[in-house]
Amino acid sequence: MTFSEAYALHGPDTIAISEALGIPEHEADRLVNERMEQKARRRADNARLRAELREIRAKRPA
Repeated sequence: MTFSEAYALHGPDTIAISEALGIPEHEADRLVNERMEQKARRRADNARLRAELREIRAKRPA
């Protein structure tokens, strides 16, 4: 089982992920934190891009 599969199955439950993958809990915690940070960065980037697009569209003549 890969981390992605375990995360999809168990969510951010580090104990269940560590048992499913056979890794220490602190390693599963690190992987979960990394995944959550990636999601947060993606959301922030998307929000920034949407704001830039709104600004560009507002300046465009009708």
